[in-house]
Amino acid sequence: IIKNQSNDYTVKTSKGIKKILIVILTIININIVVSLIVSFNFQKVIVDGVVKETFKSAISSNNYKEPNIQINESATSSKDLVTTSDERINKILESDAIQELIQDYMDKTLKSLNNPEELENIDFEQDVINYLKENKDVIETSSGVEITDEMLNETKENLEERDFNKLVKQKIRNTSNNMTQQEKEVLKIYSFIISKKFKIFLGLLFLINSVIITILINPKHKVINNIGLSLLIGGLETIIMSYVLKSIIINYTNLTNFNTGSLINCSLIITIIGLIVILVYNSIVKLMKRRMEKAYE
Repeated sequence: IIKNQSNDYTVKTSKGIKKILIVILTIININIVVSLIVSFNFQKVIVDGVVKETFKSAISSNNYKEPNIQINESATSSKDLVTTSDERINKILESDAIQELIQDYMDKTLKSLNNPEELENIDFEQDVINYLKENKDVIETSSGVEITDEMLNETKENLEERDFNKLVKQKIRNTSNNMTQQEKEVLKIYSFIISKKFKIFLGLLFLINSVIITILINPKHKVINNIGLSLLIGGLETIIMSYVLKSIIINYTNLTNFNTGSLINCSLIITIIGLIVILVYNSIVKLMKRRMEKAYE
């Protein structure tokens, strides 16, 4: 009797430890989902939420006014924030291909701030011309504006005349020299968060945790529900975090708006995927119950 009681206690303890481990690993997976959503959208949030809002404030101030630039105060996206008197330029600026160029140059700028040697990889004038040539068809399709050789030549001449390449490099050098050690550390953290290595690490960690949960959990198909819950809760948590973050930034900084649209949209997609996975799990459970009932009939 004592031996049986001891065995029962050991089994119960083992089950209890497994349940605790599954809960811990699930919580870690939920936070991994949140981290992945943030990692994939952090750069866009910074560009749309901070950089472009700051740019909007700067060119709206009395210190900087150009007769050929108009600010759309009610803009709902970065694409219709700033317009010029030239409709052709407006359409080209709205092109997704040009948005990619802006994103690419932000990456180069961040790398140069961390490592001044990266400045040698920047050739603003040539990069812009090459990009326009290589993506000519894409830009023309999305903007409806024909990119002619004359336009390319004019652009090149204007860039060379203003010596944009030298200006861009000098601005980056000045910014890097004026940055405090704390600001440089923050920049390194930002660069790490948006890096491919960080995304791959999180993805592998989620996969490893899910495999361990599969080993621990019984019956095994419950892991489907576990993954669905991780995605659902992680998505909802990020949506709530996005609204809280937006509220804090608007109330405690000089920004009048903070665009977290990409973060919220991605979180909604993950939440819906999680919900679908849970529904699939429930359907599998019901199907298995029906088959068992038929087997006993």
